[in-house]
Parts: sequence; structure tokens; C-alpha cells
Amino acid sequence: MAADADLAMPLLWVPRDVLNMTGTKHGCGVAVCGACTVRIHGHADRSCVIPAYTVVGKSIQTIESLGTPDKPHALQSAWIARQVPQCGYCQGGMLMAAAALLEKHRNPRTPILTQPSPTSAVAVRVNGFAPLFIALSAVLARA
Repeated sequence: MAADADLAMPLLWVPRDVLNMTGTKHGCGVAVCGACTVRIHGHADRSCVIPAYTVVGKSIQTIESLGTPDKPHALQSAWIARQVPQCGYCQGGMLMAAAALLEKHRNPRTPILTQPSPTSAVAVRVNGFAPLFIALSAVLARA
């Protein structure tokens, strides 16, 4: 979907302010918390620090395109079944990071699940990691 946006603005604000797609959240503004995570060509990236002009012509996926209410993505189904969401604010970022992670690492025994990198992890402000790992493992087991 093309957007008529100021290309100097951070990518985060294009879906939110220009396209009215508010699933991608603003958290810290410095690429630490992960609430703003989107997928650019399949890779999880922090949209709050990426100038829009650097992604012109690239494939960008936000949480809105991960699944639908009628046909949720496997991760979304696992999130619901394992009660991963708590306050829900960072869930879009978590799901986008998890989707990129699972696309890259399909082996359920991969240590990446317990040792996420700063660019793949989302800072959970509440105690939500146990159900998150259970949900990720459930999706990996079906892959």
C-alpha cells in the first residue's frame, strides 16, 4: 500500500498517522522496547528510528497484515490459547518479532527462544515471558 507521507518522518508514523493503522505502537522512541516492531522484507525492525525514505519500495508488514479475525496467524492463535497478552500494548511488536524469528529459525530446539537478541526481543514491562515462550514453542512444534 502506498502512502503520501513526509519521507523524513520515522516509519512508525506512516502506518499510524498517514494510513490510520494503529496496531504498531510508539513506546520508547529509541529502538529499545520493541513496541514499534514491523517487518521490512521479512526482518523485524524498529520503526521508530527508521526514516521513511529508507524503505521506499520495500515490503513492509505491520501487525494489521499478520492475520485476520476470521483467519488468525498461527502465532495469534497460540497467543490467545496460551494467554500471552497482558496489557496488550506491546503485543503487535511481539507478534511481528516472533513472526520474523519463526520464519528464520524453524527448529523448535533453537536456543534463540531463550536468548533473544536486542533486535528481536521486545521489552515486556510485566511478567509475560513464560507464556510467550510456551506459545512460540507450540507454534514451532506444529511447523
